[in-house]
Amino acid sequence: MPNETDAASRPVDAHPVQRGSRIAFERLRERTDELELIISGMLAFALLTVPGRIFEAWAANVVHVEGVFEYALWFGFLIGVGLSYALAFAFIVHLAIRGYWVGLVGLKSAFPGGIRWDRIPMMGTVARAFHRERIVDLGAAIDAADRAASMLFAMTILIALTIAWIGILAIVGILFGGLLGAPFADPDRATTIVLIAMYALFVLGNVVAIAGDRLVARRERAGDPAPALRRLVRGLLRVYSVLIPLRLIAPVQYTLQSNLNGRGFLAVYVAVLMGALLIGCVQIVNSVGFSMIHRYDVLTGEAVDQGMLGAHYESLRSEHDRMLRYPMIPADRIAETHLRLFLPHQPQHDNKLARARCAGLENGRNAAEGEAAGRLALDCLSSLWTIALDGEAVALGDFVPTERRDLGMRGLVGYLPLDGLAPGRHDLLLVWNAEGGDAGKLRRREYRIPFWFTPQIAERVQRE
Repeated sequence: MPNETDAASRPVDAHPVQRGSRIAFERLRERTDELELIISGMLAFALLTVPGRIFEAWAANVVHVEGVFEYALWFGFLIGVGLSYALAFAFIVHLAIRGYWVGLVGLKSAFPGGIRWDRIPMMGTVARAFHRERIVDLGAAIDAADRAASMLFAMTILIALTIAWIGILAIVGILFGGLLGAPFADPDRATTIVLIAMYALFVLGNVVAIAGDRLVARRERAGDPAPALRRLVRGLLRVYSVLIPLRLIAPVQYTLQSNLNGRGFLAVYVAVLMGALLIGCVQIVNSVGFSMIHRYDVLTGEAVDQGMLGAHYESLRSEHDRMLRYPMIPADRIAETHLRLFLPHQPQHDNKLARARCAGLENGRNAAEGEAAGRLALDCLSSLWTIALDGEAVALGDFVPTERRDLGMRGLVGYLPLDGLAPGRHDLLLVWNAEGGDAGKLRRREYRIPFWFTPQIAERVQRE
């Protein structure tokens, strides 16, 4: 049996390691600030480039789908963009706080005595007393900055884990709901019902678990144990522990929540999560509108709709017009004998209307082959459009189905003859779903495309 002399002769570890722990906590804590700076510095500005790539991928793919796949892409886009911006902003703030902390540490090492109040010029006794009451010394400021940076970093990681898991859970749920709703006659409506039911069960189970837990505690305090209710609560908690990665999220969340103002922490936590989702919506609105902040009180959007929109002309379109999937002609000046007109096909708008109007579709799909498939697609989609050139109706019988890889869309294309038209301005008026209402996806949509017929330019080029 070892004696006291042997125990005293053994070296004492300055950083004792807890049983089962590989590395001492104090040794890790000495490098936390360095690790935080490295991670924040690497991710802060790199994350700002991610939303643009997510938007490009989303915009290129969402036009091709409808129903449950459209919802999944939408939610994935909102989660990805919101997560990127929220993390980037948080890491930039964290870098600023850590930078302030580094400056304070440098001052402390250069001037250990801190502020020398008696040597500050132009400060009387009243001002000196006022500032000394409110300004802490360098040591307290260093501790406060270090604490704030560590809490913000942990909160950022918590938000990242939560948003990412919400996105994964929601997308899996949407796809699962789509799988269950697919056999029904109206798969979109069936999928919506399934998703609402799944969400209601999720919320109801959480409410039952919270209420049951409190009821168990109340009955146990009264000396009336409830073993059946306890088993029910534990069963629900076990289910939610599978749906939510508690081992990743709970240590950070519960540590912050229990050491800070609990209600205030939850309020900030929920507000940040909701704000992160709203960021993606703001980006979509900004990509569709000309400008989010403007004072176009005279040249309004309604006025421009009666004039020229660059999105209608392939030569004038830009990346900002990517979400504006409008009918298009090559340019605002046409010198050829025919005008090419492209009518985009958008499954999320056209499919539902086509299923209701086109008798040739089998279970809502074009199952024909060869020329019959092209003719059925033309007859079906052309019935959704009404076109007039200078007030004269334009027949769509000669249009053909087309795939435009340069635009990332499919649709119908036709070549309108311009023989006999006088040089100068002419107007195309296109109406999609003329019998539609004023709201919703199936609302009436009207497009006006003015162009200038300039045949003399072509003649001059030929002579030269």
